[in-house]
Amino acid sequence: MSLRQTPPPPSTTTPPYAKGRPALALGRCVVLEIGDSLGNDLGWGLAREIGAQRGLVLVQHDLSSSGLTTPWFYDWPQHFAQYLHQYRPHLVVITFGANDEQGMRVHGSAVAFGTPQWRDEYLRLLRQMIGEATKRGAYVLWVGLPVMEPNGYRQGVQYLNALYQEVATSVPGATYLSTWRLLANARGQYQSAAYANHVSSVLRASDGIHLSYVGEEVLATYVAREMASIYHVVITPVAPVVLTPRG
Repeated sequence: MSLRQTPPPPSTTTPPYAKGRPALALGRCVVLEIGDSLGNDLGWGLAREIGAQRGLVLVQHDLSSSGLTTPWFYDWPQHFAQYLHQYRPHLVVITFGANDEQGMRVHGSAVAFGTPQWRDEYLRLLRQMIGEATKRGAYVLWVGLPVMEPNGYRQGVQYLNALYQEVATSVPGATYLSTWRLLANARGQYQSAAYANHVSSVLRASDGIHLSYVGEEVLATYVAREMASIYHVVITPVAPVVLTPRG
């Protein structure tokens, strides 16, 4: 069984399947995972948890310090089109935003982060990338960013997540997956450590943004299980790690 379906299904959230039937074997599925340094965190976790999954080929292309607002550093739409042609993925998993809380140039003029002009251009870039993937018959799973510690940065991430959700839920074949509360405490607030598989563990890096090894495993387990549920296929994490009560 392949995730590829051309054209993509009419649903803007999940592909249609017959409820009550067993999940389907993958057959052969190419998953392209792209993003920035937070994409790396997810990609490394997915490589450990499902990289050896039978029937699944995981291709990871992340670049730290990159983003959608700095084409002079790395032109993601251009490279993404090349990756789609090269790997012909059935599913694209995307994580961006770590470096996008900054101004960018629009039609030769500098525009500040969060302004109407910035928002319009950023939405255009999101639609361009998601649309490019779905036109080629791939599903898109846009993984939102988790809660952050730095206050101003956290507010910017919330703004970006809202844009990702707006676009991903409006394009047939695309899905937005929120992770905001995944690594948060019971009150939905940032926490640097918690119990994972009943063991006290550090979840985040010292910068309050990136993930620790255990945090990567928690995120990867969650995303892998959501992939299995959304696309109704058998994907099994090798050594799942989840947040648990103390002890």
